[in-house]
Amino acid sequence: MHEDTLNRLLELLKRTFGTRLASFIVYGSSHTGEFHEGYSNINTMVLVSGVTVKDLSAMGRELKWFLLKGNPAPLIFTNDELGSLKDVFPIEMLDMMEHHTVLYGEDPFRGITIDPRNLGFQCESELKSKLIKLRQSLFVHHSEKKTVALMTGSLSSFIAIFKGVLRLKGRDAPGHKRDIVLATANLAGFDQSPFLKLIGVREGKEKLGKEEVYRTMEMFIEGITKVINFIEKE
Repeated sequence: MHEDTLNRLLELLKRTFGTRLASFIVYGSSHTGEFHEGYSNINTMVLVSGVTVKDLSAMGRELKWFLLKGNPAPLIFTNDELGSLKDVFPIEMLDMMEHHTVLYGEDPFRGITIDPRNLGFQCESELKSKLIKLRQSLFVHHSEKKTVALMTGSLSSFIAIFKGVLRLKGRDAPGHKRDIVLATANLAGFDQSPFLKLIGVREGKEKLGKEEVYRTMEMFIEGITKVINFIEKE
């Protein structure tokens, strides 16, 4: 759980916000046990009663050590902001709600519910927009090496949306990426093999041969397209 890193970050939050600090949580791969150096990040969220630009600037100067490790800056919300995010970002909210650990304060997600209509809209919108960007990127990054990087770089984002699709259809969303892919493939009827292969590549356990790269990308796009069609037909 990267205890030393998280404890150091918590002490910084306490110094910065004092009594305004309400909650501090860690979520994502650090929580599910799928953290992989070079790809995974320590994802954190902070709930405060109030925040100023001065707070953020002061904290930013002391947070460089955390950011230089490749971690994103903590998500910082007030109570009112967090309550409204469930309507705009239900995929992210559900993921944090189901896979998080409270390191300080109260559980900020207690009592929050998600409207399935908002979840369905975000799943469809995110899949379509990311697929468009993926195709656009192929115009610029068209070598085998860069094509593999495009797939591995976008893989986690697509799998996060797959979790939203499973929840939308009333299915349990597993905590591990392979299980999420398998469950979504069974539901939407696509070939899971390119996704599983790419998970292995990200973990450094597998490699894509030059002759496999473009076919894998074709199957990767085909799988995403089938999930989009599945959502639209339901």
